[in-house]
Amino acid sequence: MLALAFFVHARGLVVGSFREIDPAQFARHFLDVPYADEDPRQVMDIWLPNEGEGPFPLIVFVHGGGWVSGNKRENTMPGVFKFPSQGYAVACIEYRLVPDVHWPEPLEDVRAAIRFLRAHAAEYDLNAENIAIMGNSAGGHLACMVASLAGRPVMNGRRYGNLDQSDAVQCLVAVYSPTDMYQLDLCDRTTAEDQAAATDGNTMRGDTGEKGMGKMHNQLMGVSCMDNPAIAATASPIKFVNKDFPPSYFLQGVQDRIIPYTQSVSMVHMINEKCGEGHAELKLFPNADHGAAEMKTDDEINLVLDFIDLHIWEGEHARTSLPKEIALL
Repeated sequence: MLALAFFVHARGLVVGSFREIDPAQFARHFLDVPYADEDPRQVMDIWLPNEGEGPFPLIVFVHGGGWVSGNKRENTMPGVFKFPSQGYAVACIEYRLVPDVHWPEPLEDVRAAIRFLRAHAAEYDLNAENIAIMGNSAGGHLACMVASLAGRPVMNGRRYGNLDQSDAVQCLVAVYSPTDMYQLDLCDRTTAEDQAAATDGNTMRGDTGEKGMGKMHNQLMGVSCMDNPAIAATASPIKFVNKDFPPSYFLQGVQDRIIPYTQSVSMVHMINEKCGEGHAELKLFPNADHGAAEMKTDDEINLVLDFIDLHIWEGEHARTSLPKEIALL
């Protein structure tokens, strides 16, 4: 096991390998539940509250890692694993990674997982009628795409079944998330060192040596997004926003060197333009870089819970204090 959960890169990014959580701290859980059968990564973990009777309201979490790295048990967002203490079930989705697959396969995985959860809600003691989705970084991008498509039958991985179930979600929490792939590439100022540091070096696996292919977002798309705006648009949540977009809460650091904070600003503006002012909220952290700890404090997690409560919790929610720590392996 790694001795450190993360380190601070010379340019200020919070990067490196995150330790995995210890499943033993959850009395009730389901590990490595397959939602499809094409790849070993098409699995999820479902964490239930240690106390109380279900069915439990559901939060789906999608991990980050630049589409090239990461896994569902990494402690990249510690607060996610505190949600069960407040009566929520949490489904952490694993999805296929670049360069083994390219767009839209990771999105298809997440959408298939949501349909699976609805189809098997009773089996796992879930109330999946109303679902909150949350993701950070690349996972936030996939969560935004799920929200943007609002159940529309495109890029939905239909071959994975459960098409009688919706993959629409009822609210979204997006943490330092890409939303416009063309603009992301156009404005990118990261170095190869930044890209490698943010993904544990995994960008090197997919670097073909062609123009722009050292960048994780271009590796996802298989082309330079700057030179192929039409292809980039197919993975840009901002291009799919309509009146059906769910209520949303965005968090981002202004000093983010991986994902410019303007990605969140533009997305929130578009959502509010289409759905009405206040439909999307944005909290900016003036001094925070990508993955900064100040966006992951218990105070911030309680604000996230306030937002989620408002949209999927039924009745009043008498929350308790969050656990001080999440046990790690």
